[in-house]
Amino acid sequence: MAESPNIDPWGAASSAYAARAEYVTRPSAEALISWVNDLSSLSHSNALALDNGVGSGVVTTSLRSRFPHLPIIATDLSPGMLEQIEKKQLPQVQYKVLDATDLHSIAKDTFTHSLSTFMIQFASEPRTALQEMYRVTKPNGTLGLCMWGEIGFDAPWEETARHFEPDYVYPHTWTPDWADKDKLQRYVADVGFKDVKLQTMRPRWDFQSPEEFFENYFESKNPEIMRGYQPWWDKGMEGTMRPMFEKIVRERYGGAKDFDIEVFLIVATK
Repeated sequence: MAESPNIDPWGAASSAYAARAEYVTRPSAEALISWVNDLSSLSHSNALALDNGVGSGVVTTSLRSRFPHLPIIATDLSPGMLEQIEKKQLPQVQYKVLDATDLHSIAKDTFTHSLSTFMIQFASEPRTALQEMYRVTKPNGTLGLCMWGEIGFDAPWEETARHFEPDYVYPHTWTPDWADKDKLQRYVADVGFKDVKLQTMRPRWDFQSPEEFFENYFESKNPEIMRGYQPWWDKGMEGTMRPMFEKIVRERYGGAKDFDIEVFLIVATK
């Protein structure tokens, strides 16, 4: 797959994104790993973990640190993302470029633990991605997911954009159904998983200053964030809208400390 902003947008953003993603995703990923391990030990000699949609590698690096003998298969649609984590040269980790909706090179009933954080909602067909995770999980294996409920950064951008387009709604990749905790539990059960449980977290974006947040927001090149501002930048509006956005964040969102962030942790058994 060629790496260009059109074909592999996450790959194009991989270096900048990898350096900044942990601000947001690591606390939730660590909590998920602990919950999954409480349900089914990741230290067991027969354990084999899937990190589906490895991204910047938060889950895989955490697993490697906490469970040094656990073999891991890490997949991602983006070759660029995989290149970033491969540079870490983690032992007992195998990398595969795979679409989450078609894990064709992985046999059914492979993994004792199938994990995915903040990816399913971005898949082209989220239900199919869940079906594939069910297929590759062993009977009695454990599923662990992190999903966005409220992502936080959309609200100040909506406020900014509505100065110019009063009915503006942030163009998220996912539909509202995939940020609804009751529907998410049902979707997981519908593909065959049982004993579905959900916990809600409200993490903080742990930035040291508003400037650090703004640098992360605009320089991480996160494609989901760029869906908000890039169409306006293309119209030559950066010089007008960025100062307005920064003012709103400082004055109405505690300088990036008061975003409404909601994360759902989901576990289930096959």
